[in-house]
Amino acid sequence: MNGNFWNRLKKPILVSAPMVDVTDCVFRYLLTRYSKPNVIFNEFISADGLTLGNRDRFMKDLRFHYSEDQHHVAQFFGSKPQNFKVSAQLAKQLQWDGIDINMGCPSRKVISPKQASGIALILNPSLAQDIISATMEGAPDLPVSVKTRIGWDEIEIDHWIPSLLKMKPSALTVHLRTKKELSLVPAHWEHSLISKILEMRDSISPTTKIIGNGDIESLQDAHIKIQHFQIDGAMIGRALYGNPWFFSTRTFQIDNNNDSLSDYITIGERFRVILEHAILLEHLIPYKPIVTMSRHYTNYLSGLSDLGDNAILKKNLIAAENSIQIHSLLNQYLEQKGKSIYTLDYQLIKANIINSLTSNELSIQQNLLPTS
Repeated sequence: MNGNFWNRLKKPILVSAPMVDVTDCVFRYLLTRYSKPNVIFNEFISADGLTLGNRDRFMKDLRFHYSEDQHHVAQFFGSKPQNFKVSAQLAKQLQWDGIDINMGCPSRKVISPKQASGIALILNPSLAQDIISATMEGAPDLPVSVKTRIGWDEIEIDHWIPSLLKMKPSALTVHLRTKKELSLVPAHWEHSLISKILEMRDSISPTTKIIGNGDIESLQDAHIKIQHFQIDGAMIGRALYGNPWFFSTRTFQIDNNNDSLSDYITIGERFRVILEHAILLEHLIPYKPIVTMSRHYTNYLSGLSDLGDNAILKKNLIAAENSIQIHSLLNQYLEQKGKSIYTLDYQLIKANIINSLTSNELSIQQNLLPTS
């Protein structure tokens, strides 16, 4: 759907963050299947790589699951405006709902002098503006948003945030940490800071949605922060690991201290989704090793302490080489813990999850792209 979907969304806006080796097309599919975020970001993609490098590989990363009530945003990083223009054109052709520009990643590789991307663009605001302009030019019918941080070594929003807002982005996601802080300190959920950002928005670009990001641990926490700080929405990152149910009303009562996933999602359902996750990885992105699931296992297996230590199961799952081995490990655990009622049928689960990928749901529209 063309047009600025951000303007049609009502508070609270709930967004899944772009995360490398987490929000690939498989996990995004699971999010749409078991949960309802308003906006789903892909794992960020290099605008340089998409236009100049291994295009076929990058194009596979731009697949998405179509859903009328959810909006899919393609996020790109880089430092060359022309490549953002071309990437925006490709995202438009692939029918993404919006485009986001990463101006917040603190990775050494991304911010190196060679790349000068991510949060490094805070050091060159005029280039950042040129990138936004080129992206808008490449896909004039799509909303363009920006994700950034509150500073380099120190909090320094006075010039950086206004320079972005002057470009009238549809949304501005602010990770409430500096580059230096990485994720090593608590995010700065502070009234003085957020109120200042909102005042800048109201003065410079009143229609821009302000999305807060950093240390949001539960759906309830997201709602509380949106209401308390009067922002438009919240972007959730690490709390999504191994939790495609995060945005479901089923888990709304989970708070930061007491409840856990196991209080709302049975071990049988969680183990089935682990297996679905592995099967989909092999089916959709076979070039990715199954070990990329490893960062999901802690959450997938959370709350099983009443059944004993699950450290061995987690270790064995990380070492597994394929979905068949994962299936065997999960069923062995269920049998050992007296939970055979949840025994997983590999062939049935595989057939069901593969059949759910109808041709009009998962867009792999390379046929729409120019061949030159």
